[in-house]
Amino acid sequence: MKITFPHMGNSYIALSALTGSLGAEVIVPPRPTRQTIDLGALHAPEFVCLPFKVNMGDNIRALEMGSDTLAMVSGMWACRFGYYGRLQHQILRDAGYEFDSILLGRDDLRVVYNKFRSTAKGNLTLAWARAFRLFRLKAITVDCIETRARAVMPFEKERGTTTRKMKEGLSMVHAASSIDEVKKARASAVDLLDNIDLEKTGEKPLQIAIVGEIYTVLEPAINFDIERRLGEKGILVHPVMSVYKWLFRPLKVDPSITVSERRARKIAKPYVPYVLGGEEHQTITGTIDASRKGYDGVIHLYPFTCMPENICRSILPKLESKYDMPLLNLCLDEHASPTGIETRLEAFVDLLKQRRKKPHAPS
Repeated sequence: MKITFPHMGNSYIALSALTGSLGAEVIVPPRPTRQTIDLGALHAPEFVCLPFKVNMGDNIRALEMGSDTLAMVSGMWACRFGYYGRLQHQILRDAGYEFDSILLGRDDLRVVYNKFRSTAKGNLTLAWARAFRLFRLKAITVDCIETRARAVMPFEKERGTTTRKMKEGLSMVHAASSIDEVKKARASAVDLLDNIDLEKTGEKPLQIAIVGEIYTVLEPAINFDIERRLGEKGILVHPVMSVYKWLFRPLKVDPSITVSERRARKIAKPYVPYVLGGEEHQTITGTIDASRKGYDGVIHLYPFTCMPENICRSILPKLESKYDMPLLNLCLDEHASPTGIETRLEAFVDLLKQRRKKPHAPS
């Protein structure tokens, strides 16, 4: 089995550990580029959202690299993401590609479990248990490294150092093949980040929360590496979602994620009283939390035609006014350009800096 899956941030590190531990050969396509988007858009419906088109491009590139099995999460909910796997795979078969499908949904767990019966060594249940343990540890480790990098980057003396060290650390985690190796890689990665030369300033950095559709929040190739752009401007960035949360939210094995989900729905209920199937509750609650935590602004990322986030788009101005929280909406599609994004980010950051300098009215 030569298995692949579309990119979504650094989720490939944990997913490679899971499927590789079960005996499959993992083929990771190159990071999405302009070529990937164009390739996916060529085969995708015109008005489907950007993540669909990028996923299509990732799958095509992986198939051309020799993959014979495409894996994708699937399900039945309001957001179209639940149907991506089936639709993408049908389009690719119509285009002449031959491959096996693994569609991971709540109703197909037994089928997915048995897919690896011929590749896993020894007892299949034990193989799944070992693979899942490594999968979870790598997902937690990726989160740990990314969080540490975000905390360090605004203060680095030499711009770009944190990004290089983070990539080096993540590569070590990706290469680790056992629990002990992952723990050692994690310690080495954190040590690399902790030993970056920092510039000490007396100024408190701006803090910005990033909310929105999960793919555009997590995938740097699509959001124009917004975390790095802001971090290198000396800004602390706080994304409301992470690779670990995305991977383990549907599995219901981490009580903290479940509690966080319920809290988000409760806080967002006055604005969105029902489930749309996306990250709408995290978007609304993340914006409110940003105000309560004293952040300076919020950036809302979402793909063009994304139904849940477009509904949030109409609600967020009310929160911006109510909580006096500056908001920047960035709608992404295949026509978005790095120059346009950078221009809007610079203007937004300038606005936040001016608000910091604004004198308080006398009491």
